[in-house]
Amino acid sequence: MRKYALTVPNTSHEIKKIMIYETADNGVYLFVYQTQKDEPSHNDFWFDHVEDAENFSEAYFRTSENGWVQIDDPVEGCQHDLIRPIRRIDNTYEILEKSVWKKIEL
Repeated sequence: MRKYALTVPNTSHEIKKIMIYETADNGVYLFVYQTQKDEPSHNDFWFDHVEDAENFSEAYFRTSENGWVQIDDPVEGCQHDLIRPIRRIDNTYEILEKSVWKKIEL
């Protein structure tokens, strides 16, 4: 399960978007972004349970239950913190478009 939300502006942080990703067997990641664009996260937090990540998000970033947008889980081998199917090979990124990997600048 993955979902993202836009944050409420706050003088205590520069985070504009957050994403929760519940893995099959490795807990829950909360990715934080300094942009609303689909770019790699600035940082991440780890939680045992989705509810813990949601509660943290609500308290610190002022998200609400209605503010989350559900998205597909990442394509196997792709970045977990990006919405589009993008993978990192060495120091370059590639996006999967119509079953073909193409280089992309992020």
